Amino acid sequence: MIQRIKESDFIRNIFVLFSGSLLSQLIPFIALPFLQKYFYSPADFGLLAIFISFCELFATVATCKLEYGIVIQTRIKNAINLLYGAIRVMLIVIVLSAIVALVFKRELAHYFGEPRLENYLFLLPVYVLLFSFSEIASYWFNRKKAFKTISFSKVIQTSSSESIKIVTGFFHFGPIGLIIGRVSGFLFANLYYLKTFFKNDRKALRLIDKRHSNQMILENKKFILFTTPSVFIGNLINLVYLQLFLIYFGEDIVGMIGVSMTYLSAGFGVVAISFSQVFYSKVAETKSKEKLLSMYKRFAKNLALVACVPILLVYLIPASWVAHLLGSKWLHLMGIARIMVLWLAVWFVSSSLSFIYMRLRKQQVMMMYDFIHLILIVIGFFAGYWINLSLDAALWGFTIAQIAFYLFVIYVAIHFIKRTDESKL
Repeated sequence: MIQRIKESDFIRNIFVLFSGSLLSQLIPFIALPFLQKYFYSPADFGLLAIFISFCELFATVATCKLEYGIVIQTRIKNAINLLYGAIRVMLIVIVLSAIVALVFKRELAHYFGEPRLENYLFLLPVYVLLFSFSEIASYWFNRKKAFKTISFSKVIQTSSSESIKIVTGFFHFGPIGLIIGRVSGFLFANLYYLKTFFKNDRKALRLIDKRHSNQMILENKKFILFTTPSVFIGNLINLVYLQLFLIYFGEDIVGMIGVSMTYLSAGFGVVAISFSQVFYSKVAETKSKEKLLSMYKRFAKNLALVACVPILLVYLIPASWVAHLLGSKWLHLMGIARIMVLWLAVWFVSSSLSFIYMRLRKQQVMMMYDFIHLILIVIGFFAGYWINLSLDAALWGFTIAQIAFYLFVIYVAIHFIKRTDESKL
């Protein structure tokens, strides 16, 4: 009976996050065609994709992933001091990112082959601040199982982001309108997080102690030593493959890849983000490896079935509809999406369950696998490209490499669960 109640809580929490994520993903899904047709070109979206990928090299590791440790703290004193430690580390990275943006902006723009990037890199430290603070806040409320708060913040983020993109597009701001919209979304979400925190958790601030915070950072050093490099490599992979497509096929194609990712994330990301946070909370409480294995396999099968839905939708929509709706400049969009949806389906299953590696304390192994992943996607891209010297061939090579890696990650997780020492869970 108790197990059934726990399962119902688990499903209810997923549903709460799923509802908010569905709405938050539906908003850009509806707004994107207007942005494409009336305000922004594929090249503008290409610039946005490069800007985001570069900024997230810093933003996703700015806290050294200490926020992951907040969820597993049983005492509020430990949790608030770890949060304080994450913010302190974040401030150091913000200063470093500001130096990079000011000193190397011209060199970076030249390296990425996108001269316009130089004009917008001043927003790098702002992006790092807002993105990483949002991550910290999200895991603080995850610890409290305040999933409604997390869900509502996602709606605020995307609704404000897309609204500003439309307004700036209407007034002909150019590509910076897309960037301002993206940054503003995190700003408004963070304001909501802060308001909720000071309303409900203000007393926790009294427990902050710098010495205790340092101690909590040391106790969670695995996130710094292994998870942070792994996340960095994961974001480097995104930047590398966008750079490869930019060099060989131009910024219009990169823009279409970025837009394809936005559309497809409406199908995959809405479940992956919602599920993974609740899954992390759930596995953190599970002490039996048999239950972990059963849970992992069951959810992997169910998520694989869910992944089939976006694949079917993408292949059922005629490509001519997209060109008719958005204009001839977006003619290749559906062809790109139909290839990318295949690896994203496998990524969706793998990423939704990826917190299992942290639960099993296998961050170091994942860091090694991420190096292999980086090499694999480069090999896949060039293998495809050299076979036929075409965009489709390069996309297929890249896609096959991605599918192979994420299937491998799913298989290895099952292997690790079976071999884990239950006494150390």
